[in-house]
Amino acid sequence: MPEDVLVIENNLIQSHIPGKNACLLRDASGHIVNKIMENQMFMERDEAEYNFSHKQVIPYVTIRYGNDYLLLKRTKKQTEKRLHDKYSLGIGGHINPGSPDSEDNIIMQGLYRELNEEISLHEPGGLHFIGIINDERNSVSRVHLGLLYVLDVLSSGFEVLETELMTAQWMPKEKLSDYYPSFETWSQIVYDYYIIENKILT
Repeated sequence: MPEDVLVIENNLIQSHIPGKNACLLRDASGHIVNKIMENQMFMERDEAEYNFSHKQVIPYVTIRYGNDYLLLKRTKKQTEKRLHDKYSLGIGGHINPGSPDSEDNIIMQGLYRELNEEISLHEPGGLHFIGIINDERNSVSRVHLGLLYVLDVLSSGFEVLETELMTAQWMPKEKLSDYYPSFETWSQIVYDYYIIENKILT
């Protein structure tokens, strides 16, 4: 059965995105998120992967406990081969049509569904929206748009639920650079623009 995913037309958001190959953009006034919410459109995923006039919207959640970040490693059983053995600082996934009975908007429904499928956190805390991840450097990233959130947890306890797809461990901020060469590209952007330099574009 085909999977429908949430997309946004490029021409609706392009004026709000700087002409950089890769960046993390602070969407403080909510222009981009509002455009997504106001113009909800779903497309079959197979078509969306090669449709360069649209971007697939992906919530991307970085989990933090004090000075430590949850470092994930994708296994070779992941569906997307480009992520095999890559390290990641985020949990994310496509947004599918939501439940009309839910109190959460379509973005939050997708975010929590993905989190709840992949990991169990003993004491989740506050969830903070950070900004927009955009990467134009290759054909895969060009058709995706990331919504970066940071989830601060209240304790270090967790269990990975999809153990065949990934492993996870807490890693001090100062040690993350050891894994940087093996980060997936969005995690490199999060590291460069938020964790280390905090140079989110406005």
